[in-house]
Amino acid sequence: MLIPCFLLYLIITKLAFLGESSVAKKQHKYWMRIQEILAEGRAHPVIVVDVQPEYSGMNDGDENSVFTQIIQFVNHQTGPVLMFINAEQTGVSLDSIDDVLAYWEDTVIQNDPNWHDEDPFAPKSAINWNRFEIVDKGYGYLRSWMDSGIEPATIIATIRELYQQKKTDSRELQFPASNRRTPQQSLIMGAMQEMEDDPISVNWTSIAQLKRFSGAYIVGGARDQCLREVELLMNAFNIRYKRIDSLVYT
Repeated sequence: MLIPCFLLYLIITKLAFLGESSVAKKQHKYWMRIQEILAEGRAHPVIVVDVQPEYSGMNDGDENSVFTQIIQFVNHQTGPVLMFINAEQTGVSLDSIDDVLAYWEDTVIQNDPNWHDEDPFAPKSAINWNRFEIVDKGYGYLRSWMDSGIEPATIIATIRELYQQKKTDSRELQFPASNRRTPQQSLIMGAMQEMEDDPISVNWTSIAQLKRFSGAYIVGGARDQCLREVELLMNAFNIRYKRIDSLVYT
């Protein structure tokens, strides 16, 4: 049976509409997923290490631009932040906690043209500090072993042994006789003898706290110093993280 021309036209038009509608729906779903991914990325937890005035170079008039980039990145995020600093409270730097917070606030204000402290409706703070958990870690107590060339695997094994024996200082570790020691325990003892009275200590942070930040972005520095200490501790407990190398200073 022949289909009238006008009916054929209607069928073709309807099919074309359905095709376009299907493509439009797929595109809409695609862009919605992109928006979800972007939102998920912004809500991602962040660990930031030692982003503070004393290490930025600002006191010498030569501030490292990556510090501004780190602060802007962290402030742009919406998820929780674990912020490690070295403050005068632990005698490691001349920065106080208030100095560090003021430095972050000033950096955001100076680099955000949309933020006006004169605006009566503007927030009192340029940063939502409710998202932050601030830890004045002081000297991380892994650095002496790191700087002396003790292998990362041995440092990690020592950290694990400390937690297994429920100790916080490597000098308190106890091992069985040599014929009953594991190879790792022998390596740890060798490192302890090499470092003598320069111990590893792990009471400067909470493993439970670090576990809550599993999968976090990690930024700050310095790359082979305090940032590396946090990474080694996380590696010892298989806590995942993603270092953003462009936001790490040396």
